Amino acid sequence: MPANLTAEAKAKWEKAIAIKDPEEKIKALQEFLSAIPKHKGNERLRDQVKRKIAALRAELEERERKRRSSSKPLLEKEGAAQVLIIGPTNVGKSLLLSALTNARPEIASHPFTTRSPTPGVMRFEDIRFQLVEMPALSEGGLEPGAIDMIRRADGLILMVDLSRGAAEDLRWMLGELERAGITPIPPRSEIEIERAKGIGEPRVFVSGRLLGCTIDDVKRMVLGLGLRDLVVRIRGDASLEDIEDALLRTRKTYKPCLVLANKSDLVRGQEGLARLEEAAGGAIPIIRVSALTGEGLGLIGPGLLRALGIIRVYTKEPNEREPSGEPFILKAGSRVADLARRIHSSLLENYKYARVWGPSSKYPGERVGPSHVLMDGDVVEIRTK
Repeated sequence: MPANLTAEAKAKWEKAIAIKDPEEKIKALQEFLSAIPKHKGNERLRDQVKRKIAALRAELEERERKRRSSSKPLLEKEGAAQVLIIGPTNVGKSLLLSALTNARPEIASHPFTTRSPTPGVMRFEDIRFQLVEMPALSEGGLEPGAIDMIRRADGLILMVDLSRGAAEDLRWMLGELERAGITPIPPRSEIEIERAKGIGEPRVFVSGRLLGCTIDDVKRMVLGLGLRDLVVRIRGDASLEDIEDALLRTRKTYKPCLVLANKSDLVRGQEGLARLEEAAGGAIPIIRVSALTGEGLGLIGPGLLRALGIIRVYTKEPNEREPSGEPFILKAGSRVADLARRIHSSLLENYKYARVWGPSSKYPGERVGPSHVLMDGDVVEIRTK
């Protein structure tokens, strides 16, 4: 170990090597890494620590993969997206679930009525969202099981009571999510890491821009971390540091959020909204609702569609007049090629051209290539060779 390390860094190292539990060891090594002075003399040490973190991550992921393959998730997903309703006790989560879905949860004035995750299906136009009421947050914060569900979910509804401490409750919930490594702020890039046994050299696919690096730089970094058999998919603008954070799992997990300010029937006008918007930092959409009177509930469906960043795309068979009744649910910014892959893997291989009707087309039935970007409500007809 280099002699130029501070006493604090040396103490963190001693702590890290004494820990046996992989998850705790990763945290300790990350603390040690942040304490190592950043200069050329320490580059080798920093690389060694990063390789150790990457190896421990791979070990944990393999253990988690085996656990998940042998056990069902706590709650199977249903519909276009699974959205968890989170909030303190007595903010009206059960009443909201009852008003929006087919669920019939117990509704009571006493605290902590909901004991386990309660699902219901909310219909918005021609799609369905699975809303899941989570047990109320307590002063102890998020339980490990709740954190696991949040990580698997597609989005979150953060529910507060406009008639009492809404801004303080929102800050508290955001703080608990932050401590769990979850953020409502969308990253500038989306980086997916997938293990693919037997491919050897890492494969890197970019639909966006690499900032200050090349695909070869990314491959060298992956191999330098001692990782093999990886597929790295990058969307948006990403630097080498962004990709390294994704590989080491030091990036916060992004979850789209929507704030529901409930019990609007108990407050005058816009009372309390300014403080709530300040607590949200301008980064999270806020909808003022009353689960009791129904005010604002019609805004939740469109709000979720925007917050989750998803679009509905309909397909049409050649020579048919009407499109399919059920839409494909895709991420905003998806291309015709993404739709073709979703329909069938061979469709893109035999792709000739597509015709598009709807918001993304310049005129009805526009002929487009596979890179054409789709929009919500588009109808697509794909022609093959």
